Amino acid sequence: MEDVLTLIKNGESETVEFKKSTASLREAIDSICAFANHKGGNLFFGVENDGSIIGQQVSDDTLKNIANAIKLNTEPKLYPQIEKIEIGGKTCILITVEESPLKPHLSYGRSFIRVGTTNQRLDRERYEYLLQHRFNGYGFDYQVQKGAALDDINTDAVYKFLETANSVRNLNENTFLPADVILEKLELMKDSGITKAALLLFGKNPRKFFPGHYEIKCGDFPGDEGYDEISNDKEFTDTIIDNFNLSLGFIKASIKKTLVKNDVHRTEKWEFPVNVIREALVNMIVHRDYRQNIKSTIEIRPSLISFYNPAQLFRPTITIDRLKKVHPSRPGNRLIAKIFYLMGVFENWGGGTLKIISDTVKAGKPSPEFFYEGGMFRLELYRTPLPGEAK
Repeated sequence: MEDVLTLIKNGESETVEFKKSTASLREAIDSICAFANHKGGNLFFGVENDGSIIGQQVSDDTLKNIANAIKLNTEPKLYPQIEKIEIGGKTCILITVEESPLKPHLSYGRSFIRVGTTNQRLDRERYEYLLQHRFNGYGFDYQVQKGAALDDINTDAVYKFLETANSVRNLNENTFLPADVILEKLELMKDSGITKAALLLFGKNPRKFFPGHYEIKCGDFPGDEGYDEISNDKEFTDTIIDNFNLSLGFIKASIKKTLVKNDVHRTEKWEFPVNVIREALVNMIVHRDYRQNIKSTIEIRPSLISFYNPAQLFRPTITIDRLKKVHPSRPGNRLIAKIFYLMGVFENWGGGTLKIISDTVKAGKPSPEFFYEGGMFRLELYRTPLPGEAK
């Protein structure tokens, strides 16, 4: 709360804007677009231009209507964090906008960027520069795949996903809609074109379009060094959803577990909390650089488990040190991240590395380490004996 009060006290700026009420929602969406196209920012409803807190009526429908208006009137669609907050006994709305890897975004068909306390229209040169930057790097999953058609999509998998999302995230989407309509609603189809994300997530044969770009290679090694001896290895070449589940199964089959008995029943205690392994896999999949024809690899060795994949950090905003602290969410592949979120695989945007660290330490393990060099990212989880096991 102190941070919010400080933001308001410091007044409107390059990253802060006040709106008296949601009656100014259209202008607010222009600002949200401008923030996303620049450094991110915070927008308040219920605060006067001079910083006076006046509040406004806020219901669940209010928040839903704001989210829908932003989604319907931005392109690529924006999904900022929207929350009801209490300040000095008055109810306000705070919208937190991250700098977007998919910029430039349009608001009602126009593109803005934040300059000081104002929203300025992007000139054509700057707009085209940002657009080229998006399609040469992150935003890969958002691009339409040339030569792909709806026949390349496993529609049964799409409907299965939708049932899961309706159950775990209350998505409330009609499961009787045609598959192409569902894909369009999920932004996995654009202007009848199939996105790269759709093929990676639900393709019948992703390898047809991405040879090697998305595969995960897992190995269980008897020693801490070398590759001459291997106890078990697998290469997973299905969709990235299948690869996630198969890799999770491989790791669980390779690490240790014990049975913990109590008066009522017995429970399994894994060497690492399963949610740590799950978060590590999610990070590997949603942040990898799919332009690189390099397999992601998982190595299970006596002293550690390593996750290794091509990726890019959003420097200077995101560094290895920032991964160990609270940091903005910067999924390299936002559409893929959104689908994994809707499946219930992870809970909070931007908290994956922190959860990996905290849950690992809570389990009595050494703190994990992150490394980044030459476009390759590596996470190492360090193994220790289970209670009662010989060291």
